[in-house]
Amino acid sequence: MPFACHCDDQYPIEPLLTELTQQGIGFEIKELHGKKELWLDDERYIEAVNQAYSAYKQAQQQQKQHTLSFSNVKQLPLTSSFIVMSLVVALITQLGDQFLDLFFIAQIQYYPRSWIPYSGFAAVWHSISPIFLHFGIEHLVFNSLSFWYLGSILERKMAFTGYLLLVLILALVSNYSQLWVSGPLFGGLSGVVYGLIGFAWLYQSMYRPLMIPKGLFYLAVGWVLLGFTPFFAAVGLGNMANTAHISGLLCGAVLFFPFYLFVKKSAYEY
Repeated sequence: MPFACHCDDQYPIEPLLTELTQQGIGFEIKELHGKKELWLDDERYIEAVNQAYSAYKQAQQQQKQHTLSFSNVKQLPLTSSFIVMSLVVALITQLGDQFLDLFFIAQIQYYPRSWIPYSGFAAVWHSISPIFLHFGIEHLVFNSLSFWYLGSILERKMAFTGYLLLVLILALVSNYSQLWVSGPLFGGLSGVVYGLIGFAWLYQSMYRPLMIPKGLFYLAVGWVLLGFTPFFAAVGLGNMANTAHISGLLCGAVLFFPFYLFVKKSAYEY
């Protein structure tokens, strides 16, 4: 009976054993020096079993990365901080009911109807602050969960400064694009989320796997296209910040290329 693989206590092998039983493949679990080992009756299945167990462990690791735990929060300081800031702003504004001028990207002039850009340090804050502003609990929860899912993957793959610059540039591009098209009455993390989607799409396609389902990318594009229809207004979700979504998506895709060139150059030098 040939040896197949070691059993990792962190990732129970029982699901694999159940599959082997269903397929009629004989096996035996042996314990050596306190560690469990999987042995098979037929060596032809060893490679397939190892691949299946490795894929299972990778999927379990990926799932643990997305859970809201203290260890994950410590490992993801930037992603966690942006979400916490969004929650704080939601409390201050009562989900978009008050103190909105503190977070709009520009000063609103009501007569004649226009807007005035901020200057000095205020301009720095207000260039970013709209990403923390949300209108309604659904808006906040959906954006926070989406940002956590993508951020929990990308922050682990990138340097601290690189990930911070990525989020800030996405915020600036999506915010100012939306301001240019429709004025300052908007808010939300969705422009940044779409930027992370565009970045992750090319990262996964051209560089390394991220274990993000392709369906997420298709859904994101479909969601953008749906935003140009009356659907969201009809179901009570209001108008979508379509320009922020599209500009964020495109910006994220564009920003992948300097990142890709940088990591390739660094790998070549070392």
